[in-house]
Amino acid sequence: MIFATDYFNDTKNELSEFNLKLLLNIEDLNNVIFDEVFTILSPQQQEQYIVFRTSEEAGKYRKERNSKLPYVDFNNLPEIFDDKLLKNIILYQKDGEVGGAIYDLLSEDHKGQITQYEWKIYEEEKAKRRALMSEDEKRKEKEWWDKYDADPTPRFMGNMGEPDNADQYVLRYGIDPFTGKPETIKSFYEKYTIDPHGNIIPKENNQ
Repeated sequence: MIFATDYFNDTKNELSEFNLKLLLNIEDLNNVIFDEVFTILSPQQQEQYIVFRTSEEAGKYRKERNSKLPYVDFNNLPEIFDDKLLKNIILYQKDGEVGGAIYDLLSEDHKGQITQYEWKIYEEEKAKRRALMSEDEKRKEKEWWDKYDADPTPRFMGNMGEPDNADQYVLRYGIDPFTGKPETIKSFYEKYTIDPHGNIIPKENNQ
């Protein structure tokens, strides 16, 4: 399944500016899926994109995109990302029109590496903030966590200091938040996938 098609399945009329730029990014960065995405468009939408891709607006957008984002060779992604590549790909992911274009290029293992890296950065930033805390602030924080950890069923998402999403929950507690069973990030991504909208879905629902 190609997740990028989700952005176009319910678009019956003219393509939005977002979709035009997304399609341009797919053609530029993830060309292997471009034809499949393009064929689901109506003839009018296809013509709209053909006009857009050679327009001055598209040229200006490409130039801005290329100057803003670091170069990544998405045609030759390694199995293991180093920190520099992880940081660069996260920048692409944060730009919706680009993130949606590259999503299908990432394997489940890649997504797990990205999650682990983001969690590492989060912990490093938390440590830096804690180093600036007074002893009284540290004491109060410890009391809060002692009370939190005493709860046999930690809550999932929502409150300050809790994991923001399911994979962060797995990294912190080693438990699948959906089943309550022991889990590792690797086994978690063997069972689940994340669609371009951030929804975590079982792989059997995505066949």
